[in-house]
Amino acid sequence: MNDQNVEYLKERVFFLGFGDKLNAELEKNIKAQKDQFQLPIQGEFNKGDKKEVVDFMLDFSKSKQNDMYFLNNYKATLKSDDPEKERSQTFYINKGNGVTAKEAYNLLEGRAVHKKLTNKDGDPYEAWLQLNPKKEENGNHKVQQFHSAWGYDVNKSLEKHPIKELTDPEQKERLIKSLEKGNLQQVTYTRNNKEEKMFLEANPKDRNVIVYDAQMVKQFQGIKEHKGEKAEVSKSQDENSSEKKKSDKKDVSEEPDALEKKAKGRKMSV
Repeated sequence: MNDQNVEYLKERVFFLGFGDKLNAELEKNIKAQKDQFQLPIQGEFNKGDKKEVVDFMLDFSKSKQNDMYFLNNYKATLKSDDPEKERSQTFYINKGNGVTAKEAYNLLEGRAVHKKLTNKDGDPYEAWLQLNPKKEENGNHKVQQFHSAWGYDVNKSLEKHPIKELTDPEQKERLIKSLEKGNLQQVTYTRNNKEEKMFLEANPKDRNVIVYDAQMVKQFQGIKEHKGEKAEVSKSQDENSSEKKKSDKKDVSEEPDALEKKAKGRKMSV
């Protein structure tokens, strides 16, 4: 067994947000010299007052040239009481880096994630990623990328809203980083000398942020377009509205987040 390779894989698994509870099974399978093996783990993520569950299956394989093992990809499945509504995606790992467990959950929820990536020539670039709700023939959802040329600036989008946290540089930075990870982030709106709890998510597709009230009812969604294109005025939606717009959510790629929480037992809690 290549101990250095094993330690590297343990580090990658932890760095991708899966904790260290798979270490024993990882060593066991590598010692057995299996050509391929898979390791399951379950994650729990908070959404308001409830928890959502994601099943992960990590896929490992042995090199045909030597005794090195690689983490190739993992499949994430967002569970639902209705199996027809379950959503899955296979996320591929590039040189040990990829979408983290928490980012995978956010993408499966339909939100966008900002990632640092590399192209086929090894050149770095950044893009927002989102999954298309429609499945491809291979069972995956198409991953759409919104590059810098698309013109989405989450900071400028936030400044159009009366968000209390923007007045403090540290809180503002944390807010932007959270939105870039694809999180649904709580903020405080200050209007008419009153404070209101709201939730935001980044929306690169329409170059804005989507706003929800404390009951998770979408409040409005403006669409800002490039020069020469028509601008669509924002519309309010209330809880009893019969018209519910469905936002197209689109695509995913790679790079990890070292701040993901450790798993407990064979479950991760975030």
